[in-house]
Amino acid sequence: MKDTPRHISEIQAKIIHSKTDEERSIMGAEMVDSVYHMIKERIKEEKPELTEKEITAQIFLRFYQHEFSKQEKERIINSIKNG
Repeated sequence: MKDTPRHISEIQAKIIHSKTDEERSIMGAEMVDSVYHMIKERIKEEKPELTEKEITAQIFLRFYQHEFSKQEKERIINSIKNG
């Protein structure tokens, strides 16, 4: 979705490019962390009966659903749930 006006996007780009590599890396990590927590909360709302390990398995699926074969996903999920 691209609903930010062009002049605002340009200001954002200037701000981001004025940061050091370390600052940009930290910003990226914070964004990933925020998405992780949003997904976790959404799963908890949708399926409050899940254990923490089951929630972790669901988060894995949301992030990596297209990255692994069905067999690999099953193996990883079993590892998460039993680990």
